[in-house]
Amino acid sequence: MKSTFTLTVRGYELDSFGHVNNAVYLQYAEAAKWDFFRKCGALAHLQEQKLFPVILENNIRYMNELKHMEEVLVTTEWEFSQNITKFRHIISSLTTGKRSCRITGKLAYVDENRMICTIPADITDMMERGTDDYSES
Repeated sequence: MKSTFTLTVRGYELDSFGHVNNAVYLQYAEAAKWDFFRKCGALAHLQEQKLFPVILENNIRYMNELKHMEEVLVTTEWEFSQNITKFRHIISSLTTGKRSCRITGKLAYVDENRMICTIPADITDMMERGTDDYSES
């Protein structure tokens, strides 16, 4: 399953060199993740069942800088299993056409007792069906 998310680089995300601070790329990935969960309908179901997605690992590879007011595309490939979701975010500049960053990782779903749980089939089905492409609100 693939999803996309677009946004514009904001001035407060820049470091002293005038490009996006390295930690901000993780914020872009998080924004894309939560928006996808919301748009495909899984977020409401996770909340109803008191399940919470938790990042287990992130691996980041920086390639090219992003600068102020550049249009950014986050393309994510999702792979779902019973209790682990693998993801691969590619963050690119729509302005320059260059790939800026790749983030790969895994997340799990925990209950109120902080125990990793199997994702209910209806939620996995929603995420596998996905949604149309969307942009930052």
